Amino acid sequence: MALAQFGTSVALSIILSVSNSFADDKELIRINQLQLIGTHNSYHIALPEENLKRIGLINRGLKDSLEYTHRPLNEQLEELGVRHFELDIFADPKGGHYSRKKAPGLLGLNAPVMFSKEMEKPGFKVLHDSAVDYLTTTPTLVSALNEIKKWSINNPTHVPVFILLEMKDKSPVPLAKKPVQFNRALLEGVESEILSVFKKEQIITPDLVRGKFKTLREAVLTKGWPSVDSSKGKVMFGLDNGGTIRNMYIAKNPSLEGRLLFASVGENDPGAAFFKLNNPVRAHAQIKRLVKSGFMVRTRADSDTQEARKNETTRRDKALSSGAQFVSTDFPEPNKKFSDYSVSFKQGINFRINPISRKK
Repeated sequence: MALAQFGTSVALSIILSVSNSFADDKELIRINQLQLIGTHNSYHIALPEENLKRIGLINRGLKDSLEYTHRPLNEQLEELGVRHFELDIFADPKGGHYSRKKAPGLLGLNAPVMFSKEMEKPGFKVLHDSAVDYLTTTPTLVSALNEIKKWSINNPTHVPVFILLEMKDKSPVPLAKKPVQFNRALLEGVESEILSVFKKEQIITPDLVRGKFKTLREAVLTKGWPSVDSSKGKVMFGLDNGGTIRNMYIAKNPSLEGRLLFASVGENDPGAAFFKLNNPVRAHAQIKRLVKSGFMVRTRADSDTQEARKNETTRRDKALSSGAQFVSTDFPEPNKKFSDYSVSFKQGINFRINPISRKK
């Protein structure tokens, strides 16, 4: 049985005991001194084979990129040891914007109608694409967070679970119904939904990390992140977006004052703490430098199913050796249709002492 399946209290005690080989007993291991494996588009279910084949006639690369399916979030946590997730969020303030009373016929593609009742209600929806690639294990942000919270309550000593949120308001499909556009109020609405599930004291927030320092960046580089011991049973949120949505989110809060999500900003910005660098081959040296400095980084071990189809491990190996704290994959377990490719640590442990930030 994989170590991750023994329960997080046992696994955490092993991590804390291992840390003693890196430092004096009195020195606490901090959350940035771990490395976690998580999933990309963690809710995603592949379209039926006939749909994928039809998409492949139009765009083979797109078809290949969509051909992966994840287990429900609670199974990823409990059985695979996954410790971070990525959720794509569509705004639906009135309800019904993404509902399907019958299977859509866009491009002649019909797929099962899922969670019809939930889609009629107001709230943020969890989908990859609202027009075609919309199958999901969990229909709403609240349902996803409740799934994680339920597992967390049953495993109160778990290492922090990192949840990356990408706000989506565009569709790549021509002539498709346009998603609701995000604004500052809707971004704050995401935070309200988070707080409807998790109490603030259950969340590692930018305010918590900043403490009495003037900026978040100064706190990270001077004091450092909270200890693993003080962070057991908690969650932490990041904003996947850059550009306009990121700028709206931080506009009145350059050091992320009062915010719940960490944002990927410039290295010298007052809110610098977390960075998204998705190509660990190209950015390997940069990631290592940021991690050594005390920052946190998210990267991807694979993309568009390419590595799994070829059983190519270069990108995965670079991601893990970079020290990026959050390594995302579409394959926490192999898809035997493609190859034996997967991303996990020895014995299926999907969190470990960080090879860069926790070196002797």
